[in-house]
Amino acid sequence: MAASGRFDISVHFIQLLVCCAWLVTNSQLAQSAPIKITFDGCIPGFANNKTQYCCPPPYKGEIVDFCPKRNMSKPLRVRKALQCLSGHELKVYTEKLDKAYTILRNLPDDDPRSLNQQKRLHCSYGTGGFVQQGTDNITIDIHFSWLFFPWHRYFIYFHERIIQHVLDDPEFSLHFWNWDNGFTVHKPKGARSGCYKRGDLLPPIYNITGMGQYQNRSSRTKLPGLPVDLGIVPEERDNPPTRPAEVVKPRNLATMHASMVTVGNTTRGFMGRIYRYGDYQVLDPLTGAGGLEVMGHASIHWWVGNTMGVVETSAGDPLFYAHHSNIDRLWNNWHKVPGGERVDYSDPDFLEAEFLFYDETATIRRVKVKDALDMEEFGYKFQKANDISWIDYVPTVNSTSNSTINSTDSYKPQVHFPTRWNRD
Repeated sequence: MAASGRFDISVHFIQLLVCCAWLVTNSQLAQSAPIKITFDGCIPGFANNKTQYCCPPPYKGEIVDFCPKRNMSKPLRVRKALQCLSGHELKVYTEKLDKAYTILRNLPDDDPRSLNQQKRLHCSYGTGGFVQQGTDNITIDIHFSWLFFPWHRYFIYFHERIIQHVLDDPEFSLHFWNWDNGFTVHKPKGARSGCYKRGDLLPPIYNITGMGQYQNRSSRTKLPGLPVDLGIVPEERDNPPTRPAEVVKPRNLATMHASMVTVGNTTRGFMGRIYRYGDYQVLDPLTGAGGLEVMGHASIHWWVGNTMGVVETSAGDPLFYAHHSNIDRLWNNWHKVPGGERVDYSDPDFLEAEFLFYDETATIRRVKVKDALDMEEFGYKFQKANDISWIDYVPTVNSTSNSTINSTDSYKPQVHFPTRWNRD
């Protein structure tokens, strides 16, 4: 189904929502149609030209509503850039990841907290396994629409809580893979803290054979010094080319600038299409997605490959959660990038959309999109990193395609998004 080109952006939208507040009138709610789901009647999904069987185990307990609320007596936990961990801190974090993912891999397959079931939950939400409540088997997909960012924020948050639980460490924070930052720069004048070291290499702590966070990934991830490629297009997804660093680095700058600054200078351009009750699942990644989801985000999945490379298994790779922690950070930072209409949707169908997640006690929690919009209510913030390189990027030479080209570090190609990408 083609994505609608209409969207409702309120110029005076209040960005800091009061937790669980009644944001619209009863008459507005009566006319709206937010998406709701139930785990009952989960059906086989579909992705990558085949049927996917990902439904979670049967659940007989009570569904408990959840609304994040920051504990004001405690400082915000800090999710840090992985490339700047060092010394004792790096050693301890590596050991905690190993312990946590070893436990999660060894939990019974039907335990919703296990890595296997976390993978299957993402698969069900991402392949049309869950039916929109009240419809005749119209399914839901949390990709390629305005649901992408809030759903993944909740998913990473509850995954982090599960890790805190198995480690018995309520202060554990899931740090982020800062793949958008390809350059080491000096700490900005006046900055008291932050990480300004390049982060576009696969974090070494995820590549140690035998540890819980290790996963067999593509051969590209094992090439020393090879940066990630943020400009992979869907036609290359099954066999991405291994482009050299002198080609990839300037392309990555251009991709991030387009995704976050130019294409991403409107709510629709960044967050994706409107997706209401009764709308059908979109299977084409170039239809409906916002700029960051269809370029940098998807490219990381395809570049890492293997388990991470397809939606039905990607959340079974522990690297998925460091990757999406950075996506969460970029959504938060997008609001602060200069220029454009950088506010989240204010449409009631967006704000009142509901998801179900398992928490650390294997209880199902019902959440709403509106309660995901203030990140600090979840009790964490992100360490500052080098975003200026792609914010201030200025194209000086045009490139007509995303194919491999001869390049130097001074070459700055302009990214041309695929013509099939329908942002209407």
